[in-house]
Amino acid sequence: MPPYGSTDDAEYNNLTTAQEAIRIDHDVLQANQPGYGTRNKVEVAFNLVNATVGAGIIGLPFAIYHAGLIFGLVASIFVALISQLGLYMLITAGHRVHIYKYADLVEYLLGRPGFWFLNTTLLLQSIGITISYYILLGDTIPSVLSLYFPQYSFLKSRSTVICLVSIFLVFPLNLPRSIGRLARWSIVSVLCIPLIIVVILVRAPAYVDDDHTLPITVTGPNVCSALGIIAFAFACPHVAFSNYLSLADQSARGWYQTTVLATTMSWVISMVFAVTGFFVFGYDVKSNVFLNFATDDIIINIGRLALGISMILTIPMGTYPTRECILKYFGLEHHPSQVLHWVVTILVSIMLLYFGVTIRNLGNVYALVGALAATSLAWIIPGGAYLMTNKTKSIKSIQQSEREALVSSAGPQTSSSRVLTLAAGLLIGWGVLVMILCCASIVVL
Repeated sequence: MPPYGSTDDAEYNNLTTAQEAIRIDHDVLQANQPGYGTRNKVEVAFNLVNATVGAGIIGLPFAIYHAGLIFGLVASIFVALISQLGLYMLITAGHRVHIYKYADLVEYLLGRPGFWFLNTTLLLQSIGITISYYILLGDTIPSVLSLYFPQYSFLKSRSTVICLVSIFLVFPLNLPRSIGRLARWSIVSVLCIPLIIVVILVRAPAYVDDDHTLPITVTGPNVCSALGIIAFAFACPHVAFSNYLSLADQSARGWYQTTVLATTMSWVISMVFAVTGFFVFGYDVKSNVFLNFATDDIIINIGRLALGISMILTIPMGTYPTRECILKYFGLEHHPSQVLHWVVTILVSIMLLYFGVTIRNLGNVYALVGALAATSLAWIIPGGAYLMTNKTKSIKSIQQSEREALVSSAGPQTSSSRVLTLAAGLLIGWGVLVMILCCASIVVL
């Protein structure tokens, strides 16, 4: 018998196995139903910021140029506000009918056609986001590594570096079931963004010509295209339910405060970056603003490295919803086995890596995803879901205690139902308008 206070190997192994089983069970529950969230509002807000302030921020100086400075800033505020409203309405709609998966909610409201439309749109959004992250990864990390480690010739290959980074750094982050497991990594990723902004603020003045004038314009040459890029930059509905389920305070007020905090941080970070890049490079600004800087600029390369690290930690934000969409196509989304989860994760990771290596035009990815996916997912569907569940709530029998709990937790927001109903209509109308304008712009170009 082991001495008092010690544990033999068998007992220790059994205890470890039990603890691991509990952790996995909690991970599964947190990924699928409310009541198991463990993250505070700040952590979840950082998760949302991480999903929002990713690849899209690099194209915002380009978007400000196309929209014009004045219109671009006004449009960005409006887009940020209605995107936050869309996140709130989406979760509120799910709460009303007790459904906490985006595709399941749309299927409940619109039937199988709605389910397939949503799942396809969500898949396009998730794949497009992940591809854009890989493009930015390929634009930053290889150039930095090849410059400072010229003795390793394989580091000059964009494809090789992306594959190595994906296999050894990105793939382990793709394995957990619940996106809540990435909250602390998201904080690291988001904290890289201020470093990127500081680097550009420090170095940008050196790139201003003597005859440079500030390009202060009301409107730009392609407002429609700019709206698509801005929509892409502020949309993160693909991770709304996952982040809500990981939130400890899952009241309506708790989610509202979380989304307001996340949207505010996202807008401030994005617009500082956008305006700085546009003021420095003006009409010559590229879709990836880092391409405007010299490749051997040491300080800028620090920013490129920070951007690369941020992209590595952000790629899973696109992988998780992609994996969920693939599972839904085959009806396997409800508690898949651990083996199936690993197999699907590997296949999805390989698919996204292939697209990330072969596709290199960042501008086209921004335009396509912003026009077709972001407008539907961030505005049209959440607004429609809110209106439809508003009707459903009056028809469907909901226990009085649950309704009272929701009203008491939501506070002032739920008391203004008429205003929110009008806002939902505005959300749908704005989304349809932007989609039409962006698609028309893409066809013309």
